[in-house]
Amino acid sequence: MCTNFALYSTGSNSPYRMTARTMDFALEIFPKLTVIPRRQSFPDLLVTPVTNPLKWTSKYGYVGIECAYEGIQQITDGLNELGVSVGLLWLANSQYPTSESAKTPTIYNVCLGDWILGNFDSVAALKSALSNVTVININEGFPVRFVLHYVVSDRTGANLVIEFTNGQMQTYEPANGVMTNAPSYPYHLDNLSNYANLKLTNNGQVWWGQELNGSGCLGMPGDYTAPSRFIRVTMLQQSVQNYTPKTVKEAVGLSLRILQNFATPKGAIVLASDQQLDYTQWGVVRDHQNLVYYFFTQFNNNTFSVDLSKINFETVKPNGISIEQPVWTTDITPSLQN
Repeated sequence: MCTNFALYSTGSNSPYRMTARTMDFALEIFPKLTVIPRRQSFPDLLVTPVTNPLKWTSKYGYVGIECAYEGIQQITDGLNELGVSVGLLWLANSQYPTSESAKTPTIYNVCLGDWILGNFDSVAALKSALSNVTVININEGFPVRFVLHYVVSDRTGANLVIEFTNGQMQTYEPANGVMTNAPSYPYHLDNLSNYANLKLTNNGQVWWGQELNGSGCLGMPGDYTAPSRFIRVTMLQQSVQNYTPKTVKEAVGLSLRILQNFATPKGAIVLASDQQLDYTQWGVVRDHQNLVYYFFTQFNNNTFSVDLSKINFETVKPNGISIEQPVWTTDITPSLQN
């Protein structure tokens, strides 16, 4: 149920490099905001593949949101000190290579986010390195089910989607950074042709004495399914082509306003199989140029931020805090009594 997009796109004159995503999940995943310094050794022994494991020491520090599921605790989203971000989203029909077929060092799919954030300063550098690893499903070593695809962005505006189908890695380079969930990415591109009539400009026909505002997007799907969200975020992401934010505050604010269109209220989606509630547990905005990581949670729409430029990744210790912050509203009553 997650949604990702980039605020900028090809042809946009936006001077900002923002990306954003929601994390939607039905189970408790115990999220915490985490800082990882340089020169950390990976992977953790608890999640090291048995066969020819890839091992590395991180070159770059990063901040992100770490989640725990079925006893596996790993980074699910983050931004590094060079402006590279990664988001891990659910893709139910993922099919990974196996360790038996691997001709290169293996890494569990849940560890790929840490590898990317700790080792790469651009999408281009990552692309050239992907052929040197084999990503395998963690269920080869643990009785858990993780089926993931990945979206990576950098401060140049480049984006990379990484998926696994039929045991093969597939990569795509969307200018708009849009990614949702199943089906796989090519389906969503094909599905866009069914909505070729949508546009951000109103239909000029007059109704009730004026243009019908929003009529250009009449027929845009509004449900929570992944195909519908892909169409909707593709349209709303284009807002920046019509309005260029003048300040960082405006750029972040526009990102948040778009993102909130995909934030699912708890109770709005009930899984028929077990009556669990799928909802937006948290959302983030990543500022790739100014190196600031913003987040909010389901019941706290205050925006909190971490400025990576103020962190000394040489000396900081690995640590994490809850993303549930105590400040949830600002009482401005006194300003009305002056």
